[in-house]
Amino acid sequence: MDFQKIIAVATKRGIFQPAFDAYGGLAGFLDYGPVGVRMRRRILEVWRKHYVINAGCLELDGALVGPEALFQASGHLGEFDDALVDCEECGKQFRADHLVDGGEEMSRADLAKAIANISCPNCSSTLSEMRAFNLMFATSVGAGKGTPGYLRPETAQSIFLAFPWLLRQNRGKLPFAGAQIGRSFRNEISPRQGPIRMREFTQMEVEHFFLPSDEPELPSELENTKITLLPAHGKENQTTVGEAFDSKIINSSLVATHLARAQNFLISIGVPNEKLRFRQHGSNEMAHYSSDCWDGEINTSLGWIEIVGVAHRGCYDLSAHGNASSKEFRVPIPGTEQETEVWKPDIGKLGKEFRGNAKLILEAIKDIELKPGITVNIDGESIGLDESYMALKMERKSQMVYPNVVEPSFGLDRILYCLLESSWNVEGEREWISLPQDTSPYDLLVAPLMTKDKLDEKAHEIMKSAIDVGVDAYYDEAGSIGRRYARADEIGIFYSMTIDHQTLEDGTVTLRERDSKNQSRVPIKDALDRVRR
Repeated sequence: MDFQKIIAVATKRGIFQPAFDAYGGLAGFLDYGPVGVRMRRRILEVWRKHYVINAGCLELDGALVGPEALFQASGHLGEFDDALVDCEECGKQFRADHLVDGGEEMSRADLAKAIANISCPNCSSTLSEMRAFNLMFATSVGAGKGTPGYLRPETAQSIFLAFPWLLRQNRGKLPFAGAQIGRSFRNEISPRQGPIRMREFTQMEVEHFFLPSDEPELPSELENTKITLLPAHGKENQTTVGEAFDSKIINSSLVATHLARAQNFLISIGVPNEKLRFRQHGSNEMAHYSSDCWDGEINTSLGWIEIVGVAHRGCYDLSAHGNASSKEFRVPIPGTEQETEVWKPDIGKLGKEFRGNAKLILEAIKDIELKPGITVNIDGESIGLDESYMALKMERKSQMVYPNVVEPSFGLDRILYCLLESSWNVEGEREWISLPQDTSPYDLLVAPLMTKDKLDEKAHEIMKSAIDVGVDAYYDEAGSIGRRYARADEIGIFYSMTIDHQTLEDGTVTLRERDSKNQSRVPIKDALDRVRR
């Protein structure tokens, strides 16, 4: 199965298509149709079961637009870029590392040397000198000149900014993990290959916070998870996560934990184990925030495609926001408590001076280290607090430290494409998608043998019963029963139910299983019980 075939099937069967087609399209954007929306929802349901329900992550839904100061602190304004070259003749622009073999793994200095000998792929003219192109979409928030803002390039920053809030929801206890599913935006230089490289895409991300001196151990139930690893300085090998951690192929117990969880999730949604590997980043391709990173990749007709990254981000993000903002992102180190002098707000003085705003001021300073000269923003007004609004008091305090973070980050659009390609089967003239029932768009096809003799009425009755008991059913009465089976197989529907004249006589139906094509005659209730997930 190749890329063009998948794109054709996806368009034909309502999975996805290029967005804004009526106006010539806009590269890097897709619309998902009725079948595609269901496939995405099913994948997300399984992901949420693995990470939110089973692993106990705290789920968040953050804003899509962030202020400039956020991305200045996170490093995205200074570091989040790709190397761009322009053709001086035809005006085409290219991502430099896509024009050189192995370019994505080169340092910028080596890439600049290599690109100097490359001509324009479009017209063979001279290319410009390489320059950095920031990948964020800029916008303006508010009327007039507005406030500079950006569409988020990852969902992660919402979780980092919410860390103090989530910590309180977790009763101040570490470790814990925050999870988020949502849209992100990157202004790619050359988006291509449909869902593989997009400008608007859906991420599922987890940020697992822990004390640097108390990293969670690899759970025993995950130690024997079988996995294929390609270390940065080694050969690809099949091993278990426990063996890889013990032999120092994986240096972090929490990275090992999330590699195992990612492996189990991907297998559960239908990714073939033999097409899945985890490749460690070399130093030249490591993100600015990572000390270690492993990409989960699926082998496709387009080569190895990254669908998840498991990164050890250290304390980079929390310390960056702690230093740049007025919020406290550190946590106490257990066992280091001692008497110390600290500034405390004078509640009476604040109330007398600021009246209705006093409560807002107290809320604004509750998570920050108070000291004379501090400024807080209340409804757009900056309010300075000198030592007359506070007093020194003795308090038992602990030493403070920024937690570390390990992040598994999944790309939903790429996962869906890779599932479609890797689960495509051909047997003679028959073609079908072999997805597990948990990720197929519907549980059941309901099909009357014909639309007369009240068979269609009975089929509609069964369809309603299926929906009432929680079976996600699809009704189709157009064409021969063979063609309806073929259409259902082509979008991966796991079971098909045929209603015929015998159904009217004894209440039984023919239940067909997609992959084997095995058919059995069973009572309607038994059929629905078998289909129900």
